[in-house]
Amino acid sequence: MRLPTTAVRLLGVVLVAVSAPAWALGPKEEARLGKQVFQEVRPLGLTRDPSLNEIGVRLAKTMARQDLPWAFWVVEGMKEYNAFAAPGGYVFISRPYYAKLNRDEAAFVIAHEMAHLDLKHHERQMRRSQRANLGNLLLRVLTDSSVIGTAADIGATAYMTHYSRVLEREADFAGYRHAEEAGYNSRAAVSALSKLGANKQVHPWIQNVYATHPVLSSREDRLTAMGGKEPEEAPPPPPSPTHSLAAGLKPFDPPVPIAVRLLQPEGGRWEHGWRKSFTKLLHLRLTPFGFKIAGDDLMYKPDIGDPLAAARSRQARYLLLVTVKEMQSEVTGTGTPTGTPVKAVAGISAQLLDVDTGTEVWSGRFAQQAEGADLLPTDPDTLYTDTTVGTLAWKAAGEFALAAAKAVGAKPL
Repeated sequence: MRLPTTAVRLLGVVLVAVSAPAWALGPKEEARLGKQVFQEVRPLGLTRDPSLNEIGVRLAKTMARQDLPWAFWVVEGMKEYNAFAAPGGYVFISRPYYAKLNRDEAAFVIAHEMAHLDLKHHERQMRRSQRANLGNLLLRVLTDSSVIGTAADIGATAYMTHYSRVLEREADFAGYRHAEEAGYNSRAAVSALSKLGANKQVHPWIQNVYATHPVLSSREDRLTAMGGKEPEEAPPPPPSPTHSLAAGLKPFDPPVPIAVRLLQPEGGRWEHGWRKSFTKLLHLRLTPFGFKIAGDDLMYKPDIGDPLAAARSRQARYLLLVTVKEMQSEVTGTGTPTGTPVKAVAGISAQLLDVDTGTEVWSGRFAQQAEGADLLPTDPDTLYTDTTVGTLAWKAAGEFALAAAKAVGAKPL
């Protein structure tokens, strides 16, 4: 499927860089390329979802390429329905699309993307591009900075985002078989693609491609994939994965205005390079419950003497005070192609105040440490959710948002 624009630009350049006569990427080259794509997608917000990881691990056991360190990520900041994979075993799916799929549908979508890598379609596409002499064209275009965007579009088309119908057909059927072998209802492939094609946020190119996918459009091909028999009536779909902590709660209507303020233990605004990033995480976790962020610009100011009064002036109904006592990460070992060992710790407390009365509605605390392997280094100025410490921050923000919603009257569906 279609890659984000930032990754598209990178892949357009990479196509030239890796144009070797053999058109074969070794494990190190493939991992390096995948890491570059990962870095381009990273600013959109990447998180690990336990339900997605469970699906991916089951599917990975059916793949021929057992050498790949498969990793599965939800792209939180992508509004389009989208899924794509990068060399090295990195598989991505946007949160809105994942949230619409049940378990079997998600299994087919992920299996389809994994199949592209399992079958080395990226190498075959490079070979096809070489025959079209696209590498030389790109090299010439890239020397003119005024048309780099054009070069990026051409590179993306040739490299990954515009696989030929033959390769898409292979990925469809392979994904269908892998999902079935892993124990999922592979007939969900049709509904998964139907949901993709019906989404208004989908780029027209994706709609055109998936309108011609054999699993979706050709009855004969569907019957072939299913073993030549008309399928029996499909059983009811299994429950959707738990996509967010908001699952099972009815959002407030109209939204409830809430202000957020990050504090240091000794008082005053939390002064750290991660302050804006962590604030955004809190916002992302609060909004699915029906909270509306009020006074966002005011909450960033360092010289607010009375946050409660400031929140009141911005018509906030509640004020969430978050005190960051500890949030850090340290490297504990030597890096490998799959990541650098790290240890992270987070100690955070929160207090929810009623702005009108100044009374406490709820208070809580988050204190956890975790060990992991970060693919990319921790950034001192940006708290990325793909890092171990970022994962803790994302979890803390989610727990605070859920507790706050329940405290002010969120109702079960």
